[in-house]
Order: sequence, then structure tokens, then C-alpha cells
Amino acid sequence: MTERERFRRIIHHEEVDRLPYMYGGPRASTFAAWRRQGLSEEQQRSWGSLVQQDGMRGPGKFFFGPVPMFEQEVIEEEGNVRTWTDGYGATRVDAIDQPTDGFATRRYLRFAVQNPADWERVKERLDPHAVERTHPIAQNDPLERLGTSAPVHGAGGSHWQDNVAVCNSSDIPVRLTITGIYWGIRDFTGMLELSVMFYDQPELVHEMFEYWTWLLMTILDGPLRHIKVDELILNEDMAFKGQSMMSPPLIEEFLLPHYLKLYQFFKERGVEAVVMDCDGFNYQILDAMYPQALDGIQPIEIAAGNDPEEMLRRWPDIFIHGGVDKRELAKSRERLRAEVASRYRSAWEHGGFIPHCDHGVPPDIPLRNFLYYTELARGLCNGEDLDRYEPPCELEKQLGPIEEMFDPRGAIARAYGT
Repeated sequence: MTERERFRRIIHHEEVDRLPYMYGGPRASTFAAWRRQGLSEEQQRSWGSLVQQDGMRGPGKFFFGPVPMFEQEVIEEEGNVRTWTDGYGATRVDAIDQPTDGFATRRYLRFAVQNPADWERVKERLDPHAVERTHPIAQNDPLERLGTSAPVHGAGGSHWQDNVAVCNSSDIPVRLTITGIYWGIRDFTGMLELSVMFYDQPELVHEMFEYWTWLLMTILDGPLRHIKVDELILNEDMAFKGQSMMSPPLIEEFLLPHYLKLYQFFKERGVEAVVMDCDGFNYQILDAMYPQALDGIQPIEIAAGNDPEEMLRRWPDIFIHGGVDKRELAKSRERLRAEVASRYRSAWEHGGFIPHCDHGVPPDIPLRNFLYYTELARGLCNGEDLDRYEPPCELEKQLGPIEEMFDPRGAIARAYGT
């Protein structure tokens, strides 16, 4: 069974020979911390091979932000703190050298869209036919950065037309990750401001959500007609700990009608699973949107009150991945093992579930803990005894000495001078 066949079978709760080797992605700050815990440059460069992680293929570069981006302007710098206007037209305050690179901390002062006139100006930069949306950056193209720790907007990947054959003949799953409706509009309005707009400017919100839906469908129509996508992820991050950022009635009024259009659009073009990426509490979202507009959700953050076992019992056909509590991975191996075994027990019992870290892997997880986790998970993926299996811990033996363990308080103090 190929990795792609296995992935598709899990989406549909069908039997598989083993579970996918998926653990979660370490961020830049995590690798920086691990380099001081004995990880070599070569081991970092070949991380996927080191931990024997299953692969995932993307169809190419897609950019859904403003083209051209807003001109960046530094308003004030004091120490390591910068006040500036970013490429999305927002005025914000953040550390120049981030305490946890890849988890950028920032404070927003003003966003680009506050009224219909602002939206009209932003919409001029949201032409779905702009070549920059799928054209990889050329050697002499200007580099437009979104922030100190954000990627270069023009870079990344290749043109989707160059990847049709390799994607459609691939033995590993093809995943396309895009900017969802709520996330896309929130980048221009701000979360708090958008929450008020639902009541004070509902017509504007309807218009913005409708436009973003059209933008996505226009950009993706050609690629999805030619490339078979196994998982399409809509980034939304529209939930807090304990509740969503939109109430269920607001979801049903403003968001669901557009998701129904998108869901039909994606399914007509052969997408196997339409999945929302949403940190925080997922139940209200699923109550409003599953199964008519979503096939699943991830990363199932445990700290936010999610329970993969309960989800799989409540929605027997749902497809989820994530659900391994990142906090437990930072604790004792006994706690770590109990957490991981419980998630794989649910995955084997119910199907439709691929366990991995329930968010980007943070730097407070010790490297040796994480390597123990990857070896343990690989054994449990292969069907080893959930209660008694212990991994050989061979990867630890390949590490250099520990110079320094990550100190989150110290990292914050160095960044903000506190």
C-alpha cells in the first residue's frame, strides 16, 4: 500500500496496513533550540529522513494576499521593538528579533479595512488573475517580506502547471493549503474589528466574504481541474480556548453559505477531503458546518477542550488529524507515552484519525523527548502493543552534547527587554 493509498483510505475510515508516520512540524525557533541540544546542521537539513516521516506533496505556489503589497514603513524603533506598517496595510508593533521565530508575537494598532471605502482600495490589490499568485520568484524579482519571521511573498514552490504529471502519478499524498474566508478577511480588518462589523456593517462583511470565495474559486479552478488533490486545507484559526470567534448563528449566516459553495466547487473537481485548519475549540464550528461543508478539521488542540475520541464517537465519519497534546510531549516520558498511546488507540479503533502534535511543535519540547515520541509513534503506527511497546531510542545516540535547554522566559526577556 502506497502512502497516498493509505492516506485516502484513512479519510474514508477504511482498513490500512499501518498508520501514517506524521508527527508535526518543528518551527524555526524549535530547530534553533534543538541545535543547542545536540542536533547537527545535517540532521536538521534531513529532518524528515532522520525521523522517517511520511511525505506530502504540494501542487505549487499560490499566494492569496495583496498584489502589489502595501508599502512597508517603519514608524518607530526602540531597542528590539518596532512599530511599522506591514505588507497587508496594518500598523503593528512586534519584536525585531522574535523570541520564538516562527511563532511571531505582535500587537496590532490599526488595520487596512474599517469601512466600505477602505475595502474598495484593498480589493484593487486582490485581482485573482495577477501572475504573482502562481508565478515563483525569479532571480531578479524584488523580495517582499511580510514581517521579521514571515516568508518572502514571491518565493516558494513552482508553477502548478509544471507539477500536473508528478502530482497525479505521485505515491505520496497531495495537499493544498489555502487561506480561508474568515482568515483572509480578518487579515485586513482585525479579529475584534471584524467581530463588531458583523453587527455594525453586516452588508460589508457579506460582500467581503463573497468576494474572497470568488477569489479562491477563480484562482483554483484551473489547478484543480488538472491536479488530483487528496487534502485541501482552508486555514481559518477562528476559535479561542473554549469557543469559536464566530458564534454558531453568525457562522450559519455569514460563513456557511460560502463554504457550501466552496465545498461543492472542490468536490466537483475531485478533492478527496476538504479540511479546516483551526486552532482552539472546534465543536461549535463542526456543529454548524460538518458534514455539509467540511469533511474534517485539524489540529485538534487538546488545551482548547477538544477530545479526538469524543469527536470520533460523535461524528463517526469525520476525518481529523493532530490531537497529540504538545504540553505532554514536554513532560516526563511516562506522561508522554500515556498521551501518545491514548491517541493511537483512538486512531486504530475508529479510523479517520491521524495522530500528530496538535499544533506546530514548540521549542519548549526537549529534542530527546521529541525523538523518543517519533520512535514510539512509528512503532504504534506499525501495530505494536499500545500498552507495552517501548522504542529502541536509537536516534538519541546520534545527537551531540546538550549545550543549553530552551528557556521561554529568558527568550521573551531578551526580545522585549523585560
